[in-house]
Amino acid sequence: MIKLYKSLINKNKIFLFDYRKNSFFEGIYRLIGLIISPFLIKLNPNVISALSLLSGLTGLVFSNFFNINLDIIIYFFFISFIFDFTDGLVARHQKTTSFHGRFIDGLFDILVVGFLHIVLIQYLFHSGNNVFDKIFYYLTLLILPIQHLILDRFSALARWRNEAHKSKKVKPYYRDSYLKYLTPLMIDLQHFSIFLLLFPNLFKVNFFIEIYFIFSFLSSILTIVLYIFLSHKYLSNSSNRLDNKE
Repeated sequence: MIKLYKSLINKNKIFLFDYRKNSFFEGIYRLIGLIISPFLIKLNPNVISALSLLSGLTGLVFSNFFNINLDIIIYFFFISFIFDFTDGLVARHQKTTSFHGRFIDGLFDILVVGFLHIVLIQYLFHSGNNVFDKIFYYLTLLILPIQHLILDRFSALARWRNEAHKSKKVKPYYRDSYLKYLTPLMIDLQHFSIFLLLFPNLFKVNFFIEIYFIFSFLSSILTIVLYIFLSHKYLSNSSNRLDNKE
């Protein structure tokens, strides 16, 4: 077991307080994932991704069909986040990383975070203490997958453009270059807000749900605006005549 841990640590660096690498909460999830990964090391990484989805889906189902407190439901989503970082650790150890696995992982991420948004929206509306109009919460839920669609679309076209043109290459991802520390900061603020929901007797649940939605909305809008701008900046003058089959 110790030998396995050493191997996992050598292949997977953990950064808790370095915003150049990842957010603090991402580091925490990866650390916990590293701790539990020896117990899942023989599983197919896609199965672990499916466990992440199942955990989030369980939280959504329990929220809708069972009389369970929100703090208990939130635990299912934290378990989902941990599984989300564990599948990659296991895949790298097994040397079975693939683009299919990356596709499945990203798809399940969007679904789980969408489930979380739905759970929190339902809680706010049931309590009747939502600060903003209902449209704001539904819009935040709607633009969540849209930001990933735009980001992935830009990434795909950037690679396509690089194959068609031998001139200066366009990077598929720029968010870290332009938003730098703002991206991990907003991730941390969202996850910190969710974390505080585990302590309803100490903190105002509705307040931190509102905080979560504010930063979720801002994160999505910034990503959408950034990549529309980058598309105009880097792709407008790149002709696709040589590679256009349509």
